[in-house]
Amino acid sequence: MTIENGKMDDLEFRRTIYADPNCNDERVKEAAAKDPAKQEFWAEQKRIDASLKSAMKIDVPDDLANKLILRQTMQTHQHDKKRARVHLALAASLAFVVGVSFTLWQQQSYIDVSAQSIAHVYHEGPHALEANENFSLQQVNAKLAQYGGHIDDEVGQIYYANHCVYQGVKSLHMVMQGENGKVTVFVIPHQEGYKANDKASDGYLTAEAVELKNTSLVIVSENVHDVEQTKDRLAKRITFSA
Repeated sequence: MTIENGKMDDLEFRRTIYADPNCNDERVKEAAAKDPAKQEFWAEQKRIDASLKSAMKIDVPDDLANKLILRQTMQTHQHDKKRARVHLALAASLAFVVGVSFTLWQQQSYIDVSAQSIAHVYHEGPHALEANENFSLQQVNAKLAQYGGHIDDEVGQIYYANHCVYQGVKSLHMVMQGENGKVTVFVIPHQEGYKANDKASDGYLTAEAVELKNTSLVIVSENVHDVEQTKDRLAKRITFSA
């Protein structure tokens, strides 16, 4: 943890809170006590964390287990009941996990994809932002094709382009050159009818989302001008098939 003259720097404070909004680190408490902006940021992350935990509480009908057991019992012979019920339990567990994952993505998508993108940038740390792989437009389009996307014209230097898991959904994570510095871009596929909250800021990073068919483009940078400029540039040059 970075300490300068007994003080935690802003970036490390935010990374610690993103990792655990309910942490009890005395140095975090001390930093927040001395800075109202940090107190407000910490309180907001606690509210988001509580919202996520609330979304995960999915009620299961009281008679679901009985219905599943009854169906399986009717379809099997008497001497195979024990084995069949084990198989049924495994299948039901798998279906439940898949259903919960889909439901959580649907629910979380309405929380704030821009704020989630800021958290994702902090989570990735220097790995993506310090990369300097200088991807060609052809290489980027090969990755975008998996999401039905294509960049029609040059958009500037692209330092990093790789697939990532964004809230359980396979997405594309890019870092490109803005006018004043590096800019992070996420390409996130989603279900029809989804609408992202379009802008978020934590006082250090700013994120803005734009909807293109069934895909969200989220642009994140320290510089607000770079966010706007990159958003406009990509919106004009990137297309997605239906």
